[in-house]
Amino acid sequence: MTTTIEPPAKVPAPYEPDPAPTFREAASGTRPIPSATDAEASGTHPEDEPTGTPDVSRKVKIALGIAAVVGGCVMGAIGFYLSFGNLSKAGHTVFGFSVDDGKFFAIGVDVAIVTCLILDLFMATIRTSWPLLRFLAHVMTVASVYFNAAAFGAIKDHIDKALSHGLMPVLFVIGVEAGRRILVHQAALPADHDTIPGHRWVLAGRTTWRIFKVMKIWDLPYSEVVTRQRERAIFDAWTEYKAEIAKAGLEEGSEEALARLPKKLAPYGMTVDEALALPDRMAREELRRQQEADKRGRDLELERERAEHQAEKERLAHRKEMASLTADLSATEGVAGAQARGAVAEAEARADAQARAATALSDAVESEEAAEAKRRAAEAKARAVEADARAAEANAEKMAALAKTETDKAKALEGIHRAAEAEAGAAEAQKRAAEARLQTAEITRRAVEAEDAANFTPRQRRVRIVARMILAKSPEDVSLDEVATAIGVTSGSTASTTKADAVALIEAGYDPVRGFDPEAASRIEA
Repeated sequence: MTTTIEPPAKVPAPYEPDPAPTFREAASGTRPIPSATDAEASGTHPEDEPTGTPDVSRKVKIALGIAAVVGGCVMGAIGFYLSFGNLSKAGHTVFGFSVDDGKFFAIGVDVAIVTCLILDLFMATIRTSWPLLRFLAHVMTVASVYFNAAAFGAIKDHIDKALSHGLMPVLFVIGVEAGRRILVHQAALPADHDTIPGHRWVLAGRTTWRIFKVMKIWDLPYSEVVTRQRERAIFDAWTEYKAEIAKAGLEEGSEEALARLPKKLAPYGMTVDEALALPDRMAREELRRQQEADKRGRDLELERERAEHQAEKERLAHRKEMASLTADLSATEGVAGAQARGAVAEAEARADAQARAATALSDAVESEEAAEAKRRAAEAKARAVEADARAAEANAEKMAALAKTETDKAKALEGIHRAAEAEAGAAEAQKRAAEARLQTAEITRRAVEAEDAANFTPRQRRVRIVARMILAKSPEDVSLDEVATAIGVTSGSTASTTKADAVALIEAGYDPVRGFDPEAASRIEA
């Protein structure tokens, strides 16, 4: 590989593989394959065996802490006393300060070291660590060592004096750093937990710079970035390994192919057992990703069906509302027409009454006015007859409007009934689809459990994945591209061979529904 990823300072918990097939035991020599079950997973321990590293008693911790504090205070007091005298002398005789200014110079240098360290601890307690303060404290320490050493002349001429006068500041800073680490550890501060260690810049500067860039751009902790980089490097190495064994004509899972894995993955901190278990781990992860993709597809299909069902429900509700409004409008129009025709009939009735009164008057008085009244009465009677006919027509139209309203109501009720039947049918179809998907998932789960129990090789597992695809459709409907995608290979010959083996397995009686596998029975007998 062109990219080199150094193993992180804190290696993650190793992947515990399942019991490997028989050929791995032969390939590993005398090294036994570790069990997939942790020795302490059961939670039961013999009473006469220790269950972990014994902890130091509280009294011992307190005693050691008091001794460390007292010793640190004594060392710091002596160091400050000696440093004050040396720096005062160096400030006056070497650096040109006056006698009084030389004392302030000495105090300023020593106080700067302590202040920078205290500020660093304070900012760590409020979770706002600033590495520049520690760097400045170390620079001031180096300067203090130099000033102390230069207090008695040229350093090259008095190396022994320079070393002895520069020792106390170094010891003081070491003591403060030790106390800082204790405080950070006890208070679980983030000061040193997510910073890049200095040795990594020396051992792998180029890759460390990339890690530093990702940390700062995306605001991620060091441990998480290193874990991601390591997993990505292992995946790239696995991809290169599959290409190499395909180019060499080796079958994945064979002894010769597996023998290349430990050396290929050694630069990434993986043990021999972890490297040999990597194919099974990758197969499981690929199966998990495929199952998650299938689940997302099913969820998406279910959401789409729900959206369509909701839209159809809203459309039916809108139609129902429109039918109700139309029926109300028709009824209102019928009532208004009937009222208008009733008013006309009432007017004609009043006219008829006036005509009768005129007829009575004509009987009492025989004159031209009476004759004219008769004529007008006859016309009024004719208009009354016509008004009766119109009233009858209005009544008929009213009855027709009422009949139409009832018909519209019946149609609306029929639409609601059909919508309810459609909803029931959709719910039943969703239920059947969910049961079918659940049954398929259960068959796949039982098949995977049977393969794990039979201790199948990765190739045998791939053959059974393709066999289940063929059983779900037919051999003609399953293309080689679908087979290659399902088993995670790029070679067309491998996909064709796997499909042919799957067809042969089905002809031999393989049935995941009944849980029958001819090869599983033979392996159990063996």
